[in-house]
Amino acid sequence: MKTTRYAFARVAACAAISIGIGGASASAAAQGAPRDTVAQATETAEKTTGQGEGVVRAVDADDRRLMITHGPIAGPLEMSPMTMAFRVAPNVDLSSLSKGMKITFTISRDAKGLYVIEDVRPEKP
Repeated sequence: MKTTRYAFARVAACAAISIGIGGASASAAAQGAPRDTVAQATETAEKTTGQGEGVVRAVDADDRRLMITHGPIAGPLEMSPMTMAFRVAPNVDLSSLSKGMKITFTISRDAKGLYVIEDVRPEKP
């Protein structure tokens, strides 16, 4: 389990650097935008979702994280294809997922601008 957590941490760190964790709220704050602008950006990020397809690379049920190699994310999030570790919402059942499984999923951004998987469905053969 220690190796899996290290792998998640390493991939998450790389992903954070490549996509600029914090999104609009971090950009606005860095540019000296008024606090209400940052709050509005955060509220918008909360409601944004996207749909994707991918392959499960690792499941960490203890930390509620999935590492997924995914194609482009459709919808307002518009994410390029990559391998990334995602936090998973408490209502998502991880027990039916395993490494190598093809899935479709819905992601959103939380109040902090972090990506969270809201729904996962194994692809039917």
